[in-house]
Amino acid sequence: MEIIETNPKERPGLLTALCILTFIGSGFGVLNNIFGMIMSPIKNFLNPEFFETALDNVDDEFARKFVEQAFEIAQKGIEHIFEISLTQFILYAASLTGAILMFQLKKNGFYIYTAAQVLLLFVTPAFIGFNLFVNIGMMFGSVFTILFIALYAINLKKMN
Repeated sequence: MEIIETNPKERPGLLTALCILTFIGSGFGVLNNIFGMIMSPIKNFLNPEFFETALDNVDDEFARKFVEQAFEIAQKGIEHIFEISLTQFILYAASLTGAILMFQLKKNGFYIYTAAQVLLLFVTPAFIGFNLFVNIGMMFGSVFTILFIALYAINLKKMN
């Protein structure tokens, strides 16, 4: 004899909205990083002297240091574009997988999503290093990461 559930669990509206936002954000992250990996060979055609030439036009001492640091980050980012894109691709795919599982009310999705989102915060510093720009980016990124994880956690009791 088959048991038919007459009251299947209903997905809360907040969980549905969060999952849809994650589908969009992580889906865009997956596509963007595929593009980054495909375009990474272009870095071989970029001339590093471009940065030095641009820096020659900055006269103010404070602005010069600011621009030097920004160019240093850009050069490191270009050097490691394939590695950064591959790592982020994997983590965004994991995040998307977690959201799909949570959409299906599976609790494992929350843990996959959380791990991927926290690790995403550290991809850039792992390849570029910590500095003012990276720290500010991590600070802003962590606000949304913490917010989404907390909102998903509110819905954990509705998941299996």
